[in-house]
Amino acid sequence: MGWNRAGYVIAPLAAVLIAYLNSFPGVFQLDDYNVIVFNPSVQSWSAFWQDCFHGIRPLLKFTYALCQASRTDVFGFHAFNLAVHLVNVFLVFNLTIGFLRGRPGTVPEWAIHPAASLAALLFGLHPIGTEAVTYITGRSASLMTMFYLASLALYVKGSRERKAVLLYVLSPLMFLFAVATKETGITLPLALALWEASAGEGRGVRAALRSQSVHWTVFACLVGAVLGHPRYRIFLLYSLDLRGFQENLLGQITGVGELLSHLILPGRLNMDPGSMSGAGRLIPQSIALLSLAAIGLAGLWRRISWLSFGIGWFFLHTMVVNLLVPRIDSVSDRHFYQAGWGIFLAVSVAMTWLVFRLRGGVRAFAVLALCLAIVLGCYTVARNRAYCSEIALWEDTVVKSPQNPRAFNNLGYAYYLEGRKEEARSAYQRALEIDPTFEYARNNLKMLGRE
Repeated sequence: MGWNRAGYVIAPLAAVLIAYLNSFPGVFQLDDYNVIVFNPSVQSWSAFWQDCFHGIRPLLKFTYALCQASRTDVFGFHAFNLAVHLVNVFLVFNLTIGFLRGRPGTVPEWAIHPAASLAALLFGLHPIGTEAVTYITGRSASLMTMFYLASLALYVKGSRERKAVLLYVLSPLMFLFAVATKETGITLPLALALWEASAGEGRGVRAALRSQSVHWTVFACLVGAVLGHPRYRIFLLYSLDLRGFQENLLGQITGVGELLSHLILPGRLNMDPGSMSGAGRLIPQSIALLSLAAIGLAGLWRRISWLSFGIGWFFLHTMVVNLLVPRIDSVSDRHFYQAGWGIFLAVSVAMTWLVFRLRGGVRAFAVLALCLAIVLGCYTVARNRAYCSEIALWEDTVVKSPQNPRAFNNLGYAYYLEGRKEEARSAYQRALEIDPTFEYARNNLKMLGRE
């Protein structure tokens, strides 16, 4: 290939770093105020330790308190988020190599490093990741993913090199950190089982379970701890009361289908897509998801492990937990962050395999990677600009979701904070035109009228 491993990993890391440089001027947005700016438990170390065992997501809050203690204001939060994202890009590169090398003959040896580099580039540079990186509160997704992927990487290395400390200590510890950051990290043992089924080296079920014994023990303890923790229990009961299983299933289908459309058409990225119910959306998105599932099953049948694993990983992290425990919004771009590796792995292997069969494959691959870096990088830079102010973010949102009353209400409030009261009034009125029962907009309009 003429290029060593370092070059293949440095290239996507450098591209990601450059594309996210304009994220640093971004301001606090939306949930940032509740969980960071106005949250007393992250304003000092003493307050953090008092709340540590009473609240939820203690490790996530620890990082917020750390950034607050650095006294670098919003810059420190963005620097931390970008550092986490770069670590994840590196982990995706190494895990892709580990997966492809785990199954001799899956792809030719010469294609492994280019495919891993392309997967890292797509994962790191696709603008669908900006909500998990540039939106400060999106850190919950990216930080959890870092610990999750680190646990998987340590498990793989420990299994192959028979290093007990990696397999039975460090990997389960990263698993614990993932769940302490965000509850959806609880799916890790299922991801380990998926890895063994797809990329295992011919080990039997008993050997695989022995390697995962500590992870499943931690899993059982975490489930018990979550159910026994008052705050987590309230959070769980609230989520379960949001909607029934059938309604939640339909919401997940439209939500995940919407995420796939954002993947293919990054110009549609949207902070708050609003309601996506209705047959007009459900039918085509159901067809898209069923088609994707059929491709994954075909890959399993034909023993194309990179295809079945990639699609299985995607569905594991977009459907499984969210079907059991509904969330308030069926779709959010940051929820694609962890799931994205599966799709990017499959796409990267397929593209690399095709390109290197062309005459002048090395040059064609370089051109392909450069074009993708430029196009996705430009989209990412443009998307980062939407986070430069609350007005910019919500103006972008109402253009893409013109029937979303919540977006217009948030835009009105952003105008109000800037003293643009007539524009705020128009935005509130538009929200009420869309939904006359939307009390937040009605109350904001009344408050504006009293001034």
